[in-house]
Amino acid sequence: MSTLVIFDTEYLSCDGAMYRLWSGAHDPDPLLVQIGAVLLDLSDTPRIDDTLNVLVTPRDRKGRICGLDPYFVELTGVTNNRLRAEGVPLAHALDMLNHFAQGADFWSWGKDELFALGVSCFLQNVTPAIAPSRFYNLKSVALSAGMSEVDIGATNSAGLGSYFGVNLPNLHEHDALDDALSLSHALLHLLEEGRITRRELHCATPSRGFIPSTA
Repeated sequence: MSTLVIFDTEYLSCDGAMYRLWSGAHDPDPLLVQIGAVLLDLSDTPRIDDTLNVLVTPRDRKGRICGLDPYFVELTGVTNNRLRAEGVPLAHALDMLNHFAQGADFWSWGKDELFALGVSCFLQNVTPAIAPSRFYNLKSVALSAGMSEVDIGATNSAGLGSYFGVNLPNLHEHDALDDALSLSHALLHLLEEGRITRRELHCATPSRGFIPSTA
């Protein structure tokens, strides 16, 4: 496969929810609100081939549409009015993402497939359109490129480009597409510098939850 998809997500939050692991008395479930994705062509001269930006209508456990907390609106720039106008159902959004990928695998900074897609699919009783085996963690690539685990833990998806010296002045942090673009430009830079190879991307191991026993 000569292509891969870099993606990022934004999901419901309020002030302090991340530090409480969305378990506070009034914290919302971390339901998916935005998917940003970038299709990378890795043949000959690696480049960005296409982008996808989808707003997803979040519905709670009773099927009711969720409003956006002011904290989330300020953080992401996504407003309730925009969500009402552009939001699509979760199942449709995942179908769009799957079609956009054209069979390619998915890479995110961490495990967005669990914290956004997985939680939303479970709570909204949606069968995912994409198999879990197609998701990979870009942090393993950053580690191969010489980034320390301490720095990986201190860097978010929007900051990876600047960490590796890529100047991206027009991207908005916490916009899913812009964060996916930051990751994509960082990856292209690492490929151009020879700090990682295309083979490493194709031979990577999908995100795992355990290490098999050798006993």
